[in-house]
Amino acid sequence: MASAQETPPASNVLAEVTVTGTRVVRDGYEAPTPVSVLSMEELQASPTTNLADSVVRLPALSGSTTSHNMASDLSGGVAGANLLNLRGLGTARTLVLLNDRRMVGSVLNSGAADVNSIPSALVQRVDVVTGGASAAYGSDALSGVVNFILDTDFTGLKGSAEGGMTSKGDGENYRVSLAGGTRFASDRGHLMLSFEQAATETIAHNNRSWGKTSYQLINNPNWSASANNGQPRYLNTYDVGPLFTPGGLINGCAADPCPVAGTQFIEGGTPIEFEYGLRSVPVMVGGDWRTSRVDQLPSLTLETERNTAFGRVSFDLSDSVAVFSELQWSSTRSMNPSQLRPFDTALIIQADNAFLPESIRQQLIAQDIPTVTLGTSNGDLPMSSGDHTRDFSRLALGIEGEFSVGDSEWSWDAFASRSRQDIVLRAPSSRVTRFYRAAIDAVVDPSSGRVVCRVNIDADSANDMPDCVPYNVMGIGVNSPQAIAYVIREGRATMDLEQDFFAVSLSGEPFATWAGPVSVATGAEHRRESVDGWSSELDQANSFFAGNWHASKGKYHVSEGFLETVLPLAKDAAVAKSLDLNGAVRWTDYSTSGEVVTWKVGATWAPLEDVRFRATRSRDIRAPTLGELYNAGQSGTTNLYDPVMNVTRTIQSRTRGNINLEPEEADTTGIGAVFTPRFLPGFAASIDYYDIEIEGAIATLGSEQLVARCAQGVTQLCSFIERDAEGFVTFVNNQPANILGQKARGYDVEMSYRMPASVINSRFSGDLSFRALGTYFDTLETNDTRPIEGSGINATGMGIGGGNTLTSPKHRYLVSAAYRGDQLTTTLTMRGVSSGKYNNSFVVCTTDCPVATLENPTINSNHIAAVKYFDLSVNYALLPGTADAYLAVENFLDEDPPLISGRIGTGFIDGQNSAANYDRLGRQFRLGMRVNF
Repeated sequence: MASAQETPPASNVLAEVTVTGTRVVRDGYEAPTPVSVLSMEELQASPTTNLADSVVRLPALSGSTTSHNMASDLSGGVAGANLLNLRGLGTARTLVLLNDRRMVGSVLNSGAADVNSIPSALVQRVDVVTGGASAAYGSDALSGVVNFILDTDFTGLKGSAEGGMTSKGDGENYRVSLAGGTRFASDRGHLMLSFEQAATETIAHNNRSWGKTSYQLINNPNWSASANNGQPRYLNTYDVGPLFTPGGLINGCAADPCPVAGTQFIEGGTPIEFEYGLRSVPVMVGGDWRTSRVDQLPSLTLETERNTAFGRVSFDLSDSVAVFSELQWSSTRSMNPSQLRPFDTALIIQADNAFLPESIRQQLIAQDIPTVTLGTSNGDLPMSSGDHTRDFSRLALGIEGEFSVGDSEWSWDAFASRSRQDIVLRAPSSRVTRFYRAAIDAVVDPSSGRVVCRVNIDADSANDMPDCVPYNVMGIGVNSPQAIAYVIREGRATMDLEQDFFAVSLSGEPFATWAGPVSVATGAEHRRESVDGWSSELDQANSFFAGNWHASKGKYHVSEGFLETVLPLAKDAAVAKSLDLNGAVRWTDYSTSGEVVTWKVGATWAPLEDVRFRATRSRDIRAPTLGELYNAGQSGTTNLYDPVMNVTRTIQSRTRGNINLEPEEADTTGIGAVFTPRFLPGFAASIDYYDIEIEGAIATLGSEQLVARCAQGVTQLCSFIERDAEGFVTFVNNQPANILGQKARGYDVEMSYRMPASVINSRFSGDLSFRALGTYFDTLETNDTRPIEGSGINATGMGIGGGNTLTSPKHRYLVSAAYRGDQLTTTLTMRGVSSGKYNNSFVVCTTDCPVATLENPTINSNHIAAVKYFDLSVNYALLPGTADAYLAVENFLDEDPPLISGRIGTGFIDGQNSAANYDRLGRQFRLGMRVNF
């Protein structure tokens, strides 16, 4: 429930709990910051195969990263991680906690923690704080906190085993877990262990019905920049393929006319005619688009292997002092066997190339044409693939206790941990550009008659590459294993992320007012973060088509102190059943950027038992991550559309860190109301408004965004772009900077109701429960200057494309209905995403279009369809309290995702890679059993 400090969700009676979002512990206190809770019961009823997949269903989480929607990632090193994203503001701004304590980052750039490492068998509940919590928990809690609470008092033995697959017979998966807890030393000690293993098979390519066609956002070749001919500038259109083929396609010559243009090469190098469609470089519409399309090749989901282990031992030194130690380990391996083949849109092939068919060579000689331009997706080369491993380890030691001062009760604790994330990134089949370029330039050696690489017979011996094996780009099945092996190498890099964390805290009630005790919590923390890395020589030399990792090294430390209090002002008074003020302040000192102060003030007012109002105002921060500071970078090539020159060209780009970054600052306002009517026991509802304004937002916009926004007049972004003497973009430096202002505004609504089934019919037993959650994203705006002023780009309801760092659906929702009986439990869930647009600035027209501008371009279609999915889970107690069997069906109506076009100018990426909010796999089944002794 949104009023979540209620446990269990169906109850309106509050227990003594530590409320996420505040350090204060008070019987019955409900903080002004809203919290949504996922109980163990709800997690078990979820039809997902992974804990993170259950959490990201909450509507407030938008655009999270999972193994399903980042299958195509190679260079970024994100593939295989499960990263949470609150409010669509980015994974770096969502703080993930384990039992109220910070976790080490698992991804260099965002610093976000990987949920894969959490021992899901011991998770008691998940608290999601949907508001700024930096004053309570420190940096990164700018958009909220996701806190995984473990059952640290568990005793007994429990286990589970399950397996599943999709209705297409692919995506096979399994998960087994075992957890046990026991007391010893006359109940003074407690030992708890947990183990889990899970694996998922890859879905190596898109064989779904919705992927039978290719849908692309292209430049309209009939649109004219110089004359308003009534045509839209951009087109969303079907049956699109790139201007290259697996065996190579000649698209032009060094001189016009080109007698061999439109010649493609197939099996054995045979040349045949290629039928062009409507050309919009680097793609075309119609014609032989099926021959050239490659968007079905990438994997829909990763192959993953995951193992976790957790151990905790505690011992009561006395009735009021206890010590504990925790040891946590996890290993996740994610493999992407088919990302994409390395492609080339404009290879220059000399007329004397040894592999060029003689019939074509003679036509070139006849017209004195020295070269042809070839596009190819290199059908003889293996698919680019990724193999990423993350090994996580954590050792924690703590001591906690209680004492009394007069009538005041106090609690204290001290905690220390060392966490480490060792990441190994491998790209086993990466093309080395230098070797490839030398190998395809093959000629006949006049002295021996053999086909050799030109570089080895030219006059400059310094350029010789004696190991070069000629490679034929004109045909399929025309290359030897030796030729393929010469141009392929393995890219490899390692990253070691370390965190040392120390904390002490004290909380209690030093005195009371007329309305009750005043509560205080205070403490100090110190944290050290570091990264150390290594990469291969070829990676460091930017030799590969993709990947090109560079070794990152750097560290920082931060010291913090905080104070929080709850001051009751009224209780059982005429004007208020209760009225409490909450305040918190945190001083933080970063070694890289200096001191900063965060704070929060809030209030809860219940004029009567049935209604409670809450409000908060806070100053929150996010400090630069290790990656944003020290990332040595990845380099690569990409197709980029330049609206200034109205062309798409292949350019070089590099992403790297910036040591001069400052912390982001955000002002957050939250106002809400909670309703628990006494006339309807078991019912609760809440509505909350949030407003987050970020100044000096850190962003790495990416090549497309930088070029697009520079063209629209944001001149401070133009310094990241290099152009040649003719004005064409040649290089983009993707470096993070404090260059943006961002806003997020919206509403959260949550309702729950539990009642006895006997209310419907006296013969019915068990309980019925209903829950509905929804988030309406009113504003998700990006401004290109630090102050929050001027006209920004509101990206709510936007899909892909448009040069924005933030996008989100207009609204998301999750509705469930459950029956729980003595033996049978069933849950039906509906989850959905609203319709959207590609860009809110587009002007839609098909004829008689107005003049298109860079700020408001015209387009023929700007609609992304809404979608909703239904899930079903059934649990039956074979031996009540001991053994349960369960069946879960995810997306049981087998609903397809909306068809989303690929980005302008890419020419090869299916828009379904923008799948953070959609189900691409279809109907999935999961069957399992749980035992509990």
